[in-house]
Amino acid sequence: MSFLERAKSVAGQAAKVSVEVAGQAAKVGADVGGKAVATVRDPATQARARSALKKAKRGFTTILERIDPKILADVVIKATSLQERANASLQERGSVYRIGQIQIGAAIPPSIQFSIERVDDPDRKLLDSTALLAKGGAAATAEAIVSLDGTAVDAEALDGIADEE
Repeated sequence: MSFLERAKSVAGQAAKVSVEVAGQAAKVGADVGGKAVATVRDPATQARARSALKKAKRGFTTILERIDPKILADVVIKATSLQERANASLQERGSVYRIGQIQIGAAIPPSIQFSIERVDDPDRKLLDSTALLAKGGAAATAEAIVSLDGTAVDAEALDGIADEE
């Protein structure tokens, strides 16, 4: 048998095997699909899904009911107070930016997000952040970094932390 005949024979056998494998794969796919449809249509499966949905909804409602309105009010007051103080500080420095919006997520613990907006400056008296830094504002000094909770952090301590990492 020549090389060409042998190659044709092997190719023919490969084609037959691939047709058989494809047929078997189609049967398996049809069986799995049929079982999936039967499972989805099964009243017991639907009842379990409804029950799980009710439990999830009840759990979510319970969490919302457990949030103390007084605590949430305290969070709103503290967040808006911080917004007002930050805006006053920005205005003092002549910045064109303000905290324009606060979003409070009613989670445990609550999440707070501030949205920064640029204010209208028709007389061009206010400065953008680049100009404030160039002017030598508090953010440009390397003496201390102030965290969001108002505590000063020593720059050398930060260098030590960075070296450890």
